[in-house]
Amino acid sequence: MKKLLLAATVATLSISAAQAAPTLYGKLNVSLDQIDNNGFKDENVTKLNSNSSRIGIKGEEKLTDKLSAVYLAEWAIATDGSGSDVDLNARNRYIGIKSDGIATLKVGKFDSYFKTAAGNNQDIFNDHTELDMTSVLAGEDRLNNVIGVEIDKKLLGGLGFNIMFQQGEESSAANSATTGYEGSRDGFGDGVSTSLTYDNKNLGLAAAVAGNFGVASKYSAYSLSNIYSDAIRVTGSVDLTKAGVDGLVFGALWQTAQPTDDTVTTTAGTPAVVTSYKGLQEDAYGLTAAYVIPSTPIKLKAEYISATTQSDGRDDRKQDLYGLGADYQINKQARVYGVVGQQKRDWLAKDDTKTVIGLGMEYNF
Repeated sequence: MKKLLLAATVATLSISAAQAAPTLYGKLNVSLDQIDNNGFKDENVTKLNSNSSRIGIKGEEKLTDKLSAVYLAEWAIATDGSGSDVDLNARNRYIGIKSDGIATLKVGKFDSYFKTAAGNNQDIFNDHTELDMTSVLAGEDRLNNVIGVEIDKKLLGGLGFNIMFQQGEESSAANSATTGYEGSRDGFGDGVSTSLTYDNKNLGLAAAVAGNFGVASKYSAYSLSNIYSDAIRVTGSVDLTKAGVDGLVFGALWQTAQPTDDTVTTTAGTPAVVTSYKGLQEDAYGLTAAYVIPSTPIKLKAEYISATTQSDGRDDRKQDLYGLGADYQINKQARVYGVVGQQKRDWLAKDDTKTVIGLGMEYNF
């Protein structure tokens, strides 16, 4: 009898442990980069960059036959010990409920659906400190205080619909007119991010349309950040493997963004100088290509991203980002890579081009 009870206890504990065990995951991505005109100044520097390295835990646990609890918590890791990836800075994190074949409800802090609408084939240098398109484009944001609903693609015949509601959590007396939002952000859904996606693996096609409404973002041409903005993004890619060209993929992206209310101003200096950015708007597009050389672990990559920002009474400002790269995929978890890239700003009188040449390694676990 004692042996039977002991066996039952061990079995119960084993089942409980299996149900409760989260998955530990992460990515370490480090590159050695030689940068000319670093910061668009007459300055050359060699950097060891930790390119959005991270560690996290995630899991999905059955609650009933149809419902599961889902959770994720992710932190940045400064693999090089410095720079923007401050150790244990909050990245994505959420808790939610998933209904099989219907939808997932998530609450927490995570990437906007506007951002994730650009898949791997459009954001092919994602995470690289110097070549990630976030350095040029508005809308690459991770949002606090959000509730997200993700409709299962099976429910909509291959279409995926996502919508996120952000709570501003401001005082009712607040007014964010200087950052593009007149009045207080003190209610439900002060910001909304949404996307409609489509994937057809049989045809090698993927496409998405996304929108931000009242979501804080940046306009790097004028060093403006946390500007509440409305934006539209259209992305797509085509894998030509099905057409007989193995390993060749093209991607494209177009977007436009402008303040929700045309009231953006800054104040600086003594005495204070108020600067208006009436008519602020950014229009951008990107083209990418990737080619896996048949029967080899080598992938060649190229990107061109261009963003033009306008503001009343000023000349347009244009930023161009070029990138070339080669990956050597050692196995599913590890790759080594090389990159060459430039970012150009047409409004600078000198030192208008920043150039990077780098070698790196990424390991996923």
